[in-house]
Amino acid sequence: MGARTILVDRNGRGYWEIESSDEEHVVSCETLDEAKRVAYLFAVRRQPCELIVRDAYHRVVYHELIETNRPGDRPSNSTRHSLTTPGGS
Repeated sequence: MGARTILVDRNGRGYWEIESSDEEHVVSCETLDEAKRVAYLFAVRRQPCELIVRDAYHRVVYHELIETNRPGDRPSNSTRHSLTTPGGS
C-alpha cells in the first residue's frame, strides 16, 4: 500500500484546512498551530503517511513521511523539517 497524504492548507476564509487523501471530509482549524497538531495525529494513525503543510501562499513549509516498521514504534524523522512557518503563523 502506498503512503496516504495529509495536507494542511489555508482556505479563502482564513481558516486552516486539513485534508486526507483517503477521506472525503475536511477539518477546519482557526490557527496553524492547531491544524499542525491535528494533522500530525491524523498522519500517525494512517501510517505510512506523508504530512504536508503549506503556508498562506501555498508554498510547502513542512514535509514529513511518517512511518514505522512495527505497530508500537515511534514515527521516524525521515524528512523532518521545522514545523514553523517563515514570518510566524
